[in-house]
Amino acid sequence: MKKGQALTLLLVGLAVLFANHLVYRQLEGARVDLTEDELYSLTDGSRAILARMQREGVKPVDVDLYFSATTGKTLPRFIKSFITYERYLRSLLREYEREAAGRIRVRFIDPLPDSDEAQDALDFGLDGRPVNQEGDLFFFGIVMRTQTGSRDVIEFLWPDRQETVEYEISKRLHALLWPTGKTIGVVAGVEAFGTAENPYLAQMLAAQGRAPREKWIALQLLEESYRVERIDRDVDHISPEQYDLLVVLHPKDLPVKTLWAIDEWVVRGGNAVVLVDPYALDDQPPANPQQPWQAIQYRRSSTLGELFEAWGLDFDEDRFAADLELAARRTVSARGPAESVIVDLLVDGTIRDEVLATDHPVLQGLERLRFFLPGALEPLAGNTEGDGAAAGPESGSTVTLTPLVTTSAAGSTLTIEPGIGGAGSLHYTDLNDVARLRDRFSPGTEPVVLAYQLTGRLPSAFPDGADFPSVSPERPPGLPPGIELPPPDDAEIVHRDPVPEEERGDSTVLVFADVDFVADAIAFQRNFLGLVLTANDNHKLLLNAVDYLLGASELMGVRGKHAVRRPFTLFDDIESEAEKETLERERQLRADIEAAEEELQEKQRETSGRNAALFQKQLQDEVERLDQRVREGNRELREIRLSRRRALEREEARVRRAVLGWMPTLVLAAGVLLANRRRLRHRRSVEEGRP
Repeated sequence: MKKGQALTLLLVGLAVLFANHLVYRQLEGARVDLTEDELYSLTDGSRAILARMQREGVKPVDVDLYFSATTGKTLPRFIKSFITYERYLRSLLREYEREAAGRIRVRFIDPLPDSDEAQDALDFGLDGRPVNQEGDLFFFGIVMRTQTGSRDVIEFLWPDRQETVEYEISKRLHALLWPTGKTIGVVAGVEAFGTAENPYLAQMLAAQGRAPREKWIALQLLEESYRVERIDRDVDHISPEQYDLLVVLHPKDLPVKTLWAIDEWVVRGGNAVVLVDPYALDDQPPANPQQPWQAIQYRRSSTLGELFEAWGLDFDEDRFAADLELAARRTVSARGPAESVIVDLLVDGTIRDEVLATDHPVLQGLERLRFFLPGALEPLAGNTEGDGAAAGPESGSTVTLTPLVTTSAAGSTLTIEPGIGGAGSLHYTDLNDVARLRDRFSPGTEPVVLAYQLTGRLPSAFPDGADFPSVSPERPPGLPPGIELPPPDDAEIVHRDPVPEEERGDSTVLVFADVDFVADAIAFQRNFLGLVLTANDNHKLLLNAVDYLLGASELMGVRGKHAVRRPFTLFDDIESEAEKETLERERQLRADIEAAEEELQEKQRETSGRNAALFQKQLQDEVERLDQRVREGNRELREIRLSRRRALEREEARVRRAVLGWMPTLVLAAGVLLANRRRLRHRRSVEEGRP
């Protein structure tokens, strides 16, 4: 090689190296997240928190990820899920570090056994899991520390909680830098606070051999960001100096003084979240072995009655929202098939845009919600729904009602009353008969509203003030709800003047016609390790509502990160369509079976009468005919379910053939075709003398 050529190659190499350096400097930190759900990108809420750190000049926060990579090598094969999760967290924390531009410093620490790092992990409060008989601990957690000495930790990171880890990190970061100090007051008609904190109740339960109930997990999650305090059900004033937000949870049979306190809070401009219900699961009837029928007659509903009426809102305690489009399909008996439960409403990604006000901050990013036995809300006659303003009964009072959650357009309502079901109406005992509920259901033409936002200067339910006894009467055990007792003879009647006009203000009230959606049984589940997992996004809806009314918009944005779900909805769609096609025929068959069974019982009673000897043969033939009619009806019902199952099996076989048969065959055929074309091209070039 000549000297000039060598020099040219050297200069070209230097130029390429310099160009690479310039490109790297220009694109340093640039990344592209090609995952469908943007798993490796921060949400707008997290970016807002980091941008606020830069605006306010926050001193750097140290974020240390402890992962026992060396110790973990001795663990069984399931450690692979932890390794994959740790790699994801590394990338996520690097995103925090890049976006924070020096306000967050990230370290990755492998705490070896008996090392200073392992001792630091213990001192910080990380949950080390023993992995062998020598006492070596496996750490996998995050420690956050500010320059002022504040600290927060995620004790242990479980791979099955990946979808919420960004929220956990951002929430703790937000709480470290800007402690809220805000207080939420809760008026509850169910034991949402549990009985474990009440020594007297805990002692009584222990004497009965029962464990005390724990606080609702939803309230525990609220306590991670706010102070949450119980407000007595007998309160007559809720101080805005003590509380920043009011949550009314299942307001069952509240006395006038408490209704006045809630009304006064809202009229003075206080924000509130109200959850009412026609049938709350946690509202258990009082135990009365002498009169067990009272449990069936016990009404599990709640309402704010006079307050709703003043706000222009109607809520019937016996009306349940029902929808075949949103009905959850699940087994309802030990050995029965899956059925559509039209009062167990499931909102997923396929229908969320139709039934949720997705542009509202409270509902953004929510993918899966479940409402169990919800009620129905609607404006009173003469009030304007939607974005219009409704005039209240008081001068100067206006209320804007905005639907937040609805059923589909085919949703409707069912009237279900306490007691034992009969032929003419639905009762609580019919809630276990989902087929009977479907038979009584008639699709509607307009959505049924499950949640409203009320804004404006809400009118008072007590325009002339309120009078109530200073001491409420004690309710004897076993007294049915709804019965008002007279005040004690020595009770003083207290009068409260209406709130002056100059002290009134605008407020926002979020009203939900369901309490169960935030209860543990519906919103959460436990895995085989006993860990509490979220069953849906219900808890996010409550947290978003609270943050929205308290002005914490950043955390709402973080919760909007979508979960990683790949639903295969083809079979669900096929079964749903088949069920709609056969719904009317099933309804007719069940009505025929019910009528035949009633006639059969009547004929059987006749055979035991005085004329049984004269007409025994005729009646017996009639009984056999009716019995055959019942069997044929049940057989046709089974055939309908069997035809639906066979349709699913045919579709499943088609998909299996496409995936395991046709696609590999097509790929193989394409490969053979390309190979033949290449061989023919090569042979032709050889014949033509080309190399």
